[in-house]
Amino acid sequence: MATQTLPKRFALLVGVDLYLNDGSRKSKVNNLQGCVNDVKVIREFLRNEFQSHKLCILTSSPSSANPTIPEELDDCLPTFKNIKREFDNMYEQACPGDLFFFHFSGHGAELQRTSNSPAGRLKDASLLTMDYCCGKPAVRGWQLNEWLKKLNEKKIHVVVSLDSCHAAGSWRNDGSLRTPKDWTPPPNLPIDEAVVQETSSEPNCRHGELDVSWDINPDGFTLMAACESTEYAAEKTVDGTTYGAFTHALCGYFQRNQPGAMFSTYRTIRDHIARDISPQNPRVYGRDRLAFFGNKELFSATPVLAEIKGDVASLPIGRVHGVKTGAEFATRPPTSEVTLSISEVGDFESKAHIVRDSSQTLPQHIEVVPFRWSSEETLKVLVESSLPRRFQKELSNGLQKRIVGDIEVIEVNEVGKAHGPEAAGFGLKTTVDGGIDISGPASLIGYEGPVRGLEIKAQNEDKQATESAVALTHLFRFEQILNLRNQAPQDTAPFEVTLDPESGPDGSPLSESSTIKFTFKNNDEAELHFTVINLGPGFHVKQLFPSEDSPKTVPRGETRSFSFRLKIPNELKRDRADYQRHPHRDIIRTVVTRNKKLSFKSLELPDIWNADQVESGRRSGSGRDVELLFDLDFSWWIQDNVILIGLN
Repeated sequence: MATQTLPKRFALLVGVDLYLNDGSRKSKVNNLQGCVNDVKVIREFLRNEFQSHKLCILTSSPSSANPTIPEELDDCLPTFKNIKREFDNMYEQACPGDLFFFHFSGHGAELQRTSNSPAGRLKDASLLTMDYCCGKPAVRGWQLNEWLKKLNEKKIHVVVSLDSCHAAGSWRNDGSLRTPKDWTPPPNLPIDEAVVQETSSEPNCRHGELDVSWDINPDGFTLMAACESTEYAAEKTVDGTTYGAFTHALCGYFQRNQPGAMFSTYRTIRDHIARDISPQNPRVYGRDRLAFFGNKELFSATPVLAEIKGDVASLPIGRVHGVKTGAEFATRPPTSEVTLSISEVGDFESKAHIVRDSSQTLPQHIEVVPFRWSSEETLKVLVESSLPRRFQKELSNGLQKRIVGDIEVIEVNEVGKAHGPEAAGFGLKTTVDGGIDISGPASLIGYEGPVRGLEIKAQNEDKQATESAVALTHLFRFEQILNLRNQAPQDTAPFEVTLDPESGPDGSPLSESSTIKFTFKNNDEAELHFTVINLGPGFHVKQLFPSEDSPKTVPRGETRSFSFRLKIPNELKRDRADYQRHPHRDIIRTVVTRNKKLSFKSLELPDIWNADQVESGRRSGSGRDVELLFDLDFSWWIQDNVILIGLN
């Protein structure tokens, strides 16, 4: 019998304190203080917490004998040649399933574009190597993207951490900010053109993520950046030693939160770091719901950070996120098991009563995830009489564990033949092969008949009932999110959204290969913040743009555009005859706010056939009385565009 090979972990850590200058570029950059220390602290972190197969370090430190030359050997210096060599070695040595972690601490800058740079860019965001001012090349963001893409295509799991700035004039320096003043990028040299000729930059359209700063398109991998593209990456001195603020906070998070930190997602880690290094705003791009150094996406509901004051918790999600009074949230390990019951809901914030033992103490901030959504109306589920009473009872119990509110499981002779109020609910009936079909209102499902792609074929009645309850809860939450469009203000929206094309010739469905251009125009007098969300045919909810966990800000009178493609999940292609008859619905939702930036990542759901992945610990609970909050200075709008996708 073949033995399974355990995945290996590789790491390349680059830190540049000493920048050489021989006058080749007629420009110089100042040395740094904390970048080599960043590498040292990450090296110890990796050695203590993770078993690394190979750890490669490239650093430049001023020599004690002569601070103008590095103390490291030539092969260990952070030059373009050495960095490229290690990426090539990684491609040869790592196997599918292995993990590669790349960290860079040093100067970042926007350089003049080359003849091979991506179209539409005026400058190239770049990592400055130690010998850049000696006439050697920098690592351009789009070039790094191609190196990472090559590893990703080999099925190597890639994680990138950049403690460096990446906008005009944004650098690390001066002991507090990594940004030299009044520095003008020098003209390109012939070598800058030569090293990019072997690297082609190709646009990458994909499901759910778009281009981000650095020209890095993290499809299939994760990029952690120290700050936003318009900010500075700060340094801080602790006990006489200087570090990058981002790197120090990252390693500090794991030291303070063991052992539970190992199960934290990149997004959760980013939230904690952001508090520690404010006003600097770290960002995570790409697969932000992976557990740190993990290779599976955690679809346990996206955690949010609650603030605790006495027996009341404030959550940064509210009415615009589909939160209703009575919904219950639970803490995550390593925090003791505590239940938060939502008692007040405002537009973008909720308050919860904390259900806990009097002996329990909680930190000021804790991570919580939803485990019971709240229904304001009676949830009706019609069950075919051929399904046993035991199944019906277990189905009702399963729904009560997941939804707060009145639930009725109603037995009928034939699902689909009911009339009156019951006809608007969900329906369950047996299939010829012993499975269960689930149907729902066409306004929710998008078509008549059972939910496509979902197979419930458990071994016994209890498991079938549990799987059915999980799928119904998923559809219930999807419906709440879908119906947010009915709760948004109906006044004239101060913006325009266009999709080109929105349909095929004569209104026919688009093919999967179609490239769709999204354009947002701000017609308001104030700046607006927009997020684009995809509600897909598998009943998934995923943020499409921007990739990072924050909205895109558009000044008054300006427009923003991006392009994307939509894919039909394989689970919906199994029945080709059905696939040919019925196009699949994608809703491209634009959520716009004024006067406040909001995150909408907490809305995300997987496809319904992966709904069991959102399961967390279940426990009993009850709803609370309500006092509504109203936020008078906050404005928001929702616009939905429906796209039908068919066969090519």
